[in-house]
Formats: sequence, structure tokens, C-alpha cells
Amino acid sequence: MESVSAYFAAHPAAFTLMMIFVVIMILYFILKKFIKLTIVLLFIILLVGGINLFKDPATMPEKIKKSVETLKSGGEQIVDKVSNLWRDTKDLAGKAKKVPGDIDKMLDTADKDVQKNFKK
Repeated sequence: MESVSAYFAAHPAAFTLMMIFVVIMILYFILKKFIKLTIVLLFIILLVGGINLFKDPATMPEKIKKSVETLKSGGEQIVDKVSNLWRDTKDLAGKAKKVPGDIDKMLDTADKDVQKNFKK
């Protein structure tokens, strides 16, 4: 064990490469199902696209252009909704910061009212 640690101490590049390999292997085993799903979905998309191209090759560029435009408009809508959500969250956070101060003011006025009623 000492010889292994001495080797890696003498060769830091080998240690770095081994650590990168270990991290890649760990990520591979963790994400193995995701990678397989991605490959299968990519294969299905290419298969469906190939079938559509084989059936009607003349209108394929128009279909691709329409799909890209749909994707762009959907992306713009998502960005708009996320930005609105972010803006609303910031407004809500600003209001939430004011709540403890408002509660303190309400408690102070309630305390003063109670003290006035007991003095009578």
C-alpha cells in the first residue's frame, strides 16, 4: 500500500487520470439508465424521421421548418413564464420581508390599546 501511495505521490498526473477515470465510471453507473433511455429515444426519433422522409421527401423541409418554429415559440413562452415567475417570486419575497415588521406594529398598537383599556 505504501508503494502505491509513493507512486502516486511521485506521479500526480497518473493520480489525476485515475481519479478522472473513477469519477467517470461512478457517473456512468449512476446515469446508466438515463444514457440508455437517451439512446433509445434518439433511435426512435431518427427512425420516425426516416420513415417520414421516406414517405414524403418533398415536404420534409417544410415540416422541419414548422417544427423548429413551434419549438422556438414554445421556448419563448417558457422563458416568458419563468421570468414572470421569477419576478413574482421576488415581489413575494419583498412582501414577506415586510410581514414581521407589520406584525410588530400590530402587536405594539394592540398592546397600547390594552394598556389604555386597563387604565380606565
